[in-house]
Amino acid sequence: MSDLYNLAYISKNTIKGSEDEVKTQIESILAAAHKNNPAKNVTGALLYSGGYFCQVIEGEEEVLEELFETIQMDDRHGEVTVLHFEPIEHRSFGEWAMALAGIENAMRFDIEGVKASKDDLLMAETGKHLVNTLDTMVKQHQSIL
Repeated sequence: MSDLYNLAYISKNTIKGSEDEVKTQIESILAAAHKNNPAKNVTGALLYSGGYFCQVIEGEEEVLEELFETIQMDDRHGEVTVLHFEPIEHRSFGEWAMALAGIENAMRFDIEGVKASKDDLLMAETGKHLVNTLDTMVKQHQSIL
């Protein structure tokens, strides 16, 4: 069994300011990930959707736990909710220290419904859906660039 894991989570944006200021903060988050993640062998993708960060990070279990601790303490993130944290055979985002899947005004997922349900199976399914959606979006985004 590999020591490779992926962690899918959502968090509510707590960045105050205009759309441009929020976008600048998202760029700052991506820049930090591009700088820090390669040394930690962390890969992943980030989607900003309807006022939420939807992110998948991949790497060794301990490294992800430390990184996630940092994310939870970051004052740009509120209501941080783990959808799933599980072992994986291979990376979905191996080419990217942190790929930007997109910035959208409309929410793509039923975040409130998932959070309200407290259903572990639903959370895990939403996490898998998030991974698949980000994977598709990143591939589309990269093919445009």
